[in-house]
Order: sequence, then C-alpha cells, then structure tokens
Amino acid sequence: MQTPAIIRSGWWVGAAALVVSLLTVWIVIGPLDRRPELERTESEFVIDNAVVPNDLVVRAMAKDGVEVLSEPSTMPAAEVDRINDEQRGKFLVPGDRVIGVTIGDEVRAYPLRLMRWHEVVNDVVGGVPIAITYSPLCDSVVVFNREVGGGVVELGVSGYLYNSNTLLYDRRLSPEDSPLWLQLNGSVVAERTDGTSSPLTFRSESLTTWGKWRDRHPKTRVLSPVPELKKLYRRDPYHSYFGSDLLHFPVRPLPQPGPLHLKDRVVIVTVDRRHEAFALQDLASAAGALQGALEVDSRGLPLRISFDVPAGTATVEALAEPYRLSATRHSFWFAWYAARGMIPDTETVPESGHPE
Repeated sequence: MQTPAIIRSGWWVGAAALVVSLLTVWIVIGPLDRRPELERTESEFVIDNAVVPNDLVVRAMAKDGVEVLSEPSTMPAAEVDRINDEQRGKFLVPGDRVIGVTIGDEVRAYPLRLMRWHEVVNDVVGGVPIAITYSPLCDSVVVFNREVGGGVVELGVSGYLYNSNTLLYDRRLSPEDSPLWLQLNGSVVAERTDGTSSPLTFRSESLTTWGKWRDRHPKTRVLSPVPELKKLYRRDPYHSYFGSDLLHFPVRPLPQPGPLHLKDRVVIVTVDRRHEAFALQDLASAAGALQGALEVDSRGLPLRISFDVPAGTATVEALAEPYRLSATRHSFWFAWYAARGMIPDTETVPESGHPE
C-alpha cells in the first residue's frame, strides 16, 4: 500500500506537535479558569494614591478572584484519613505542607493544597480573630491579627499585586474606602487618605508537613475542603513556576546573582520588633544536611530552627524568653529581598540571605 503523501511529507509531525503544545497550555492554564475575567474598567481601589512605584502594581485577576473563606468549618485528623481513603490518598498526604497555628488550647492546620485556591482564611482560633494568608507567586505564608484600628477586619484578595505579592483589602468596606495591605509585611500600600490606616500585625505560625504536624499535635483540627472544589484541589497550577527562577510580573529590586536562587526559601523571624531572615539553604550548609535543626541567634535570643529544604518548610522555637519572638513568616528569597525596603527595623541582609 502506498503511504499517503501527507505522512511522507512529515507535515503531520508538526501538526501533532502543535496540538500537544496547545493541550499543554490548556492543562496549565485551565485550573485558573474559575477566576473571574479581569474587568476592563478603571480600578475600584485607590491605586493612584499608592506609596510604591505604580509600574510595580499590576492587576493579576478580578477583585475576589479566589474564594476567600471566613470562619470555615474544620475537621479532626481522623476525618482526613477518611477523605484520603475515599480519594485514594490524594487529599492530604504526610509530605504535604501545612500552615500550623496554635493559640491557647486550639490547634489548627491549613493545608497549602487548599490555600493556593483560597489565599486568605479569616478565622477565629483560641478566641482570637486572625487571618491565615498565602501568596502563591511568592510562596509567602503570613498569619495576621485581624484586630486593626479598633475593629476586626475581614481580609480579601484585591486582584492586585505589588512585586508579585498579593495586595489585601478589607471586605467590610467599599474598595475605594479600603486600604491595600501588602501580604508579606502588612504595610499599607495605598489608601484614600495618607496616614489614616494601620498596618497589619503578624503572629507566629509553623510551616511544616502534615505528617510532622499531626505527630506533634494529634488533636489538631484541619481546614475542611469546599466540596464543590474537590477536583480543583488536586491541581497545582504553580508547579512549573516553582521549578524555575522565572517571574510572571515585574519585581524591583532583585538580588544580584549569588549563592541563593530567586526562589530559594527563607524563614523570617521577628524578635524585639526587628525582622531577620534565614535562608533554608544556609541553615542546611551550616548543619551539613538538607533537613534537621540548627540553633541560631537573633538579637541575643537563642532560636532553634527545624528545616527541611526539599519540603520547603521551617519551624522556629525560642529556647529562652519566648515572648521576645513575636512572629514568623516564610517566603521566596526574591520576595523578601524586594520587600525589605518597606519594612522598618529590618536587619541588613547580605546576598547570603541572613544578617551579618
């Protein structure tokens, strides 16, 4: 039988490659199609009154483009086992990262598998109103107090970024009346009247794996998934982004090429109201292992940082005077480096990632 001319020509190979490329794009972009289309109108927020360079403030999605949760339901660890059995172990596995919060007698875990689709959870833990926040493009984890300026805010996602970091707003207010806060440091980026809004304040949290958190806190409760989003939670639209140093939006300043890559992870500690970052890679180099624990010093306070470079996790424990350690945060190196100029009382950080 004679081979068809179209096959002999090799044209079909190029056509097949094009189809595969289009399919790949659809698979990567498809998970984001739940987010509303960007409105082509002028911003509802007071972006023109920003205290940062306007060219670094970009619109990534519509306002409330992700489903922020407020005082959501939680479940015991045993329910996680049931869901894992139901979903063949794919809901929350021991190596998955979780944000751990302990206030009083209450212990909660917020899986990043869920947080990348919600980004903000307004919750009350131990009687304290807090907001658990996650900005995927910066891999930044921050827990805030929601008591601000004499009231309790309800944080939402504005749809805007500054230096690739999420800008948060108060959902109780109209957009034009709400300040915009930077997720990584809680500072006010824009507001209707300068100097009238208070910054957000941090709380300590742990970024660890579900297996380690559960072993340490067997009675923990876990953020419950939204049933309608079950299929969405299985997807990870940031996988390829995490695997390279490419950035999707403008960031300035960026660190010079050095020992740390842009997306190496740092843990930021706040001791005596001063902020200091430790790169997980530096901790690993000092310890001679990719995971373990290392004792460090921050402003004379001894700390033990338990780290796991492959997992991208770190937890911090004060070995004395625990009241002096008021907060911990996590982010990619580039995000912390770019944000330091907006953060008062920040230690000088050289290219290695931690203070000299």
